[in-house]
Formats: sequence, C-alpha cells, structure tokens
Amino acid sequence: MAATSNTAETWFRQRVRYPVPKAKTLLKRTAQEGSKMPTRLLLVDPDCDEAERIVALIHRNETDAYTIKHAQGFEDAEELLGEHEFDAVLLDLATPVGRGGAVLKKLIGLAANTPIIVLTQTEDETAGAMAVQAGAQDFLVKSRLNGDMLRRVIRYSIDRVRFRQDVDGLAREIAHRKRIADALSDSQNRMMAINESLFEGVLVFDESGHIALSNRAAERLLSDDGKLPSRDLDEVLRLVLDEQPISFGAGPFRQVIHEGAGIQDEDAIFVRGDGRPVAVAYACVPLMEKDGVQGAILSFRDIGAFKQAQRDALQSSKLASVGQLAAGIAHEINTPIQYIGDNLRFLSSAFQSLVGLIKRSEQLLSELEGPAAVQARAALERAREQADADYLLENIPAATRQSLEGAGQVARIVLAMKEFSHPGERAKAEVDINRSIENTVAVSRNEWKQWARLDTRLEENLPRVNCLAGEINQVLLNLVVNAAHAIEEADRGADGRIVVSTRRIDEDRIEIAVEDNGVGMTDTVKEQIFDPFFTTKRIGKGTGQGLAICRDVIVAKHGGRISVDSAPGVGSRFSVILPIGDAEEGLAPGDDL
Repeated sequence: MAATSNTAETWFRQRVRYPVPKAKTLLKRTAQEGSKMPTRLLLVDPDCDEAERIVALIHRNETDAYTIKHAQGFEDAEELLGEHEFDAVLLDLATPVGRGGAVLKKLIGLAANTPIIVLTQTEDETAGAMAVQAGAQDFLVKSRLNGDMLRRVIRYSIDRVRFRQDVDGLAREIAHRKRIADALSDSQNRMMAINESLFEGVLVFDESGHIALSNRAAERLLSDDGKLPSRDLDEVLRLVLDEQPISFGAGPFRQVIHEGAGIQDEDAIFVRGDGRPVAVAYACVPLMEKDGVQGAILSFRDIGAFKQAQRDALQSSKLASVGQLAAGIAHEINTPIQYIGDNLRFLSSAFQSLVGLIKRSEQLLSELEGPAAVQARAALERAREQADADYLLENIPAATRQSLEGAGQVARIVLAMKEFSHPGERAKAEVDINRSIENTVAVSRNEWKQWARLDTRLEENLPRVNCLAGEINQVLLNLVVNAAHAIEEADRGADGRIVVSTRRIDEDRIEIAVEDNGVGMTDTVKEQIFDPFFTTKRIGKGTGQGLAICRDVIVAKHGGRISVDSAPGVGSRFSVILPIGDAEEGLAPGDDL
C-alpha cells in the first residue's frame, strides 16, 4: 500500500504549481530603478560651505544623476524627511542638537529603510565604528573624499539596503509560500485519508483509460494483489452492456471524458481482470481542471449482498405465496374429502344392514311351503344369478373399505400440507418434532415413493423443542429429498431405504437423523457440502443452496449443529442436534457433541 500512497500523492502534487520568485530579478531591481530616475539624497551638515563642496563632488560629471537637498540641522532634516522620500542620507556627526550620535539614532528612527552614511572631520575610527554599530551603512572622512569614492559609497550603501530588503522580502515570501504548501499538504493528506477510508471504491483515470489513483475499497474489490495505479482500466475491469463486457474505448466511461457529462447506474456488472463478475452500483463524473476535462472519477460499491438479499426475498415471497396457495387448496380439498369419507362410512353401514335384511328374507322364504313358496324361491334364485349377488356381497365391503382408506390417506396428506405450509412464525415456539417429521414424510411422499421405502423411528415422549417450526420443516424436507435423490442416483431399485429417527441425547438436546443407502460422499465432498452454491447434482437438479440454508437455520438461528457421516457407495447419515430450549450461542459445524 505504500507504493499506492506515493503514487496517489504524486498525482495530487502534479496538479499544484508553486510560482517561486526569482532572486536575480529582485537583485537587479536597484540597477533598473537607478536607470529610470535620479538618486535622491539628503545632506545634513551645519557647515554650508562644506555642504556645497560635498554637493559639487557628487555632481561632478553626473549632474543629472542626483537630486540633493540640504539640511543644516535635525529640525530641517526632520521636516524634509516628512515631505520627501530619499534614497540615502549623508550625515555630518558634527551636527549640533544633542551631539551627532543622538541625531543618528533619531534619523534612523525617521528613515528606518533609508541608508545613512556618516561624514566626519577627523579620522576617528572609534566614532565611525560606533556609528556603523548604531545603524549607519558606512562612514567617510571628509578630508579624504573625492567624487568617485563618494558616489561609489552612496551607490553601494543604497544597493546593500535594497538587497537586504529584497532578501527579507524573499524570506517572508518563502515563509508565506511554505505555510501555504504545508496547509495544502495537510489538506491533501486529509483528502487522501478520507479517500482511503471510503466504503465505496474510487478510481481516477485519464482519457486513455490509464489509472492514476485508487483507494483501498477499489483495490479490495477489483484486485487480489491490491495494485491498481499505473495500470489500464481494461486490465482491471470491463463494464457489461447487453450481456457483453466492453472495452474502455467503446464504453460510456470514455464518453464521460469527451462529453463532460456524468453517468450512473444502480444495477450494473463489472467483469474483473480475472474474469469474475461483480454486481455494482456506480457513478462516473468528469475530472474538471483549469485546462478542461483531464479524466474521470469512477465511484462504485459492491451490491452483491444486496442482490442476493433481493433474490432471497423474492424466493421467500414465492414460497410464501405457494404455501398460502397450498394451504388454501388443502382447505378446499378437505371439505369434500370429509363428505366422501362420511358417505362411504354411511354406505358401508347401510350395506351391512341390507345384507342382513337379504339373508333374513331368504331364511324366511326357505321356511315357507307350498307351490307359491317354491315359485318364489326359484324366482329369487334367478334374480340373484342375474344380479351376480354373490360377487357383490363379497366385493362391495372390500371396495368400501379401500375407499375409506384412500379418503383417510387424502385427509392425512391435506392436514400435513396445511400444517407444513402454514406461514412461518417470527418468534420461536414449542414444536412437536415427531409431528413435524410425520407431516414432512406425507408431503414429500411423491419424491421418495418411487425410489425408496421410508421408515420412521421416532422416540415416544420426545420433548417439545423451542424452535421456528416453518424453518425446521424446511430443513427436514431438504434432508429427505436429498436422501431420495441420492438413492435415485445409486439406482438401488427396490432396495432403496430412508430412515428418519429421533432421540433425546441428554437433558438439553435432541437428535434428528436422516439416513439413506444412496451413493454416499467422498471426504472432499463432505468438506464442502454445506458451502453455498456447492452441489454434486446435475444441472437443473440442484442449486447448492439447500444444505447451506439448513446449516444457517440449525447453527445460526437455533444454536444447534448439523453434520454428516458418509462413505462412497454405502450411503449418508445426516445428524441434526437441536437444543430443547433457547441456546445462547451457536455451535460451529465441526464441534463435537
């Protein structure tokens, strides 16, 4: 991630310009200004004759280069400094008014940024040094002055002061720009921190599709090695349009840069560089800079979990609708089945009464004598033969009995459908697990009757379990149907067998076991059997969700355990352990009993 941060920082820095002033330009200012206007001098000297001599020395051969004003004392100098601006001050320390040193300090206070050159009558090195220490630029002895020396000292003094001013100004400018740079760096660091902490992935790329910046969320979602900057967008992702992944050059992201208009899609698919699809919601906007659009910013988030939740909700809605429909049909079937059962029982009872009446009539007729009785008995015998009475008397009770058994079976299936398809409760309730198994067996009969014999071994007096009845029914149904499919695949013929059993393990737990003699599983398959979307069934036969849902219901929602014991060619035994009461925390799939 360090390389990524450096790349991102470089990308930010490249978009900032620091205009630094050029020292050479500043240092040349004195010469430039000197060439445009005469040098303005203030001469403070109480001796007018001496002042005229000094002015003549300065003006010699360069009359137009200087303008000089003369002040005999400090008051005159103070007045002139208030009215005019000067480039330099020439001060004779012999000036009265509180000694020359005091005058020097006062003048420095009045003209802080103006160079002061001290003139003395004697070669007093100590006085000159004290003057320079007090703030004068230089000192000269009048008796040794000539024009060239004086002009040179004046020019150098002015240049030194202006140079110092320029250096001070440059130092202030550098300090100011450093403060700006530090503030900008802090701002950039904050922006980088915010970018890295975003839940949404962010990519910045140029008009060629070259990635300049990415954040951790983007790298986590799109790359296993976590390196996205400096790569082309086509290497990292392609947007799917019309069920086909398209390149950057042919897609809408390049149009965002060319047209300068943003786009967004709440339901899209990116295909990663390794070919894996990722469901995303994204927005892409142009990256605007002073020179126009320089690239685009793509932000996106993974909506895979949201899409799965939508599919689950849709499936749950469909199952709920089917359950309600099944419950309604079961209710509608139940009423006529009750009529049929009641009428069959009535017909059975009435038939027995009629049989008794017929036998009694035949007995009475056999006791009569005389020609009329003989004829009556002969006529009755012919009627019996024509009606095939013996056959009817023998088979009608059997047909009635079978019809009653069929009606009873239909009634049991209808009742099981009503109980099984009843809308699931949101809260746990005490459930008779044995009853739930009987209902599951009845409802799933069509799945297993062709391939196996199903036996139940349910422990009597099994305690009621505090659980979600609808979800436990779904688990039982999945296990029974899977067992039937395993036996079908093994092609056991008439030897297929499914055994569903219950038992109480201890005071706190019960076990539900579903055992079959199907194809069985290898150790590799057993390790993955509860993983989402893993299936050993052929396409169209299974989705790989059934056992994953079973594990979620048993472990996550009920704090129980589900495991499998299986051998290839022998069969499988699924064991479901449920706590009788509420469990505080679930067991992991590999935990021991």
